[in-house]
Amino acid sequence: MESELDLNDIIQEMHVIATMPDLYHLLVELNSVHSLLGLLTVVDLLQELTDIDTLHESEEGAEVLIDALLEGQVVALLVQNMERLDEQVKEEADGIYNTLAIIENMAEFRPGLCTEAAQQGLMQWLLKRIKAKMPFDANKLYCSEILAILLQNNDNTRELLGEMDGIDVLLQQLSVFKRHNPSTAEEQEMMENLFDALCSCLMLPANRDRFLRGEGLQLMNLMLREKKTSRTSALKVLDHGMIGPEGADNCHKFVDILGLRTIFPLFMKTPKKMKKTGASEKEH
Repeated sequence: MESELDLNDIIQEMHVIATMPDLYHLLVELNSVHSLLGLLTVVDLLQELTDIDTLHESEEGAEVLIDALLEGQVVALLVQNMERLDEQVKEEADGIYNTLAIIENMAEFRPGLCTEAAQQGLMQWLLKRIKAKMPFDANKLYCSEILAILLQNNDNTRELLGEMDGIDVLLQQLSVFKRHNPSTAEEQEMMENLFDALCSCLMLPANRDRFLRGEGLQLMNLMLREKKTSRTSALKVLDHGMIGPEGADNCHKFVDILGLRTIFPLFMKTPKKMKKTGASEKEH
């Protein structure tokens, strides 16, 4: 190739391969995957190659491609690429979004790679991006979604997040919704993703202690008192944090901070009496 334009033309031509997953094995046999991973301009192509609907069109071809990508440490390389991108530039912000789509596609096709992906720097990058002081946008929403996916039914990633002080990061981000409701449906979705991530983390006993030390109980109690949108999810978090013998310390602390005074009224409300009609009387 004589120039970068030639390279770009070739990459654009390769997009057609994304429509023929049964030929993915040729990419691997020709060592093209290794070459592609060495380029920073192929994120769009990789996103198309790993589109979940396309992967399911040819399970055999998809397995070969995913194996080759993982062997090439694809997640580590993608994270390194995202570290260099400037989200103030729209094209580069789009590049991060597309990168996260690649990771989501692979994780959906092969859930077992979540541990490896998290350990290759993805967990650290997600936590850093979520707590970055930047306006809410599609990338922050996507990060919260990927984080929730990584933590679902996976004690390895839950432990890793706990060791990275991720419980504190989640609590800090959720504290915004203590007295304020999400302003958009997208921000509401992000809030729920963060609550889901926190609940997943609390399935690991060690994280319940981190939750206690991070004053998570106090935050959830305040959310219950404020009666904002976060109230229902806060109650779910308390359930995860205080369940079982490992949650005993959290139970004691919740009593100490007068949490029972907050929680009892939620269960003492009596439902409104049904207005009886002729039809309803016949039914009952």
